Amino acid sequence: MKKLVYIFLAIISLCGCCASAFAAEVRDSLLTTDNGDVFILADTVETVPAELPKIPEPDWRPDPSKATWYALVCPGLGQIYNRSYWKVPILYGGVATLSYLIIWNGRMYNDYKNAYHDLMDNDPTTNSYVSLVPSRSDYGDEWMQSALKKRRDMYRRYRDLSIFGMAALYVVSVVDAFVDAHLYDFTVSDDLSLRVEPVVNPYGGCNNVGMEPTYGFQCSVRF
Repeated sequence: MKKLVYIFLAIISLCGCCASAFAAEVRDSLLTTDNGDVFILADTVETVPAELPKIPEPDWRPDPSKATWYALVCPGLGQIYNRSYWKVPILYGGVATLSYLIIWNGRMYNDYKNAYHDLMDNDPTTNSYVSLVPSRSDYGDEWMQSALKKRRDMYRRYRDLSIFGMAALYVVSVVDAFVDAHLYDFTVSDDLSLRVEPVVNPYGGCNNVGMEPTYGFQCSVRF
């Protein structure tokens, strides 16, 4: 009999615990306002993830060291990296022109050099100068030697100047890529102005009588 009583008490205690837990759950699911109104919250609430603010991407600007290395490796590549695409046709137009001058002046220099050597060796079988100078019956050997030598030296000078021009163009392309990368985001204000106006300085000079004014112009730059 005592065992049944103990079992009955245990069941009552277990029911009480379950009821307390259920009451706490119901209480948590209720929302009471200040005026006593009670709202029942849904068991599950569909949550929509809040949209995170987009972080703006930083403005792109070229790296001067990269632009310089690209220009050193290949002329024009630094300008492409700096997004100065309009400079590339100008650069390669200059390269094509100087390349043509180097080849043409080099070919003419070799022709006149060989003609001068053929004229000086007194060998009748070597007469490449015939196609470059008038007939020897009209001009003497000394005149032809002087003419061939002058033209040989002239075309050699033009060839060398074209080579120096090509090297200078290469250096300019590298310097341009470096400077353009540094000044990529450089802007000039619309307020830039230059103002020149006359000015009178009442204490500019002195004479025997006293101070006398001086006249001049004042230049001011606004930016």
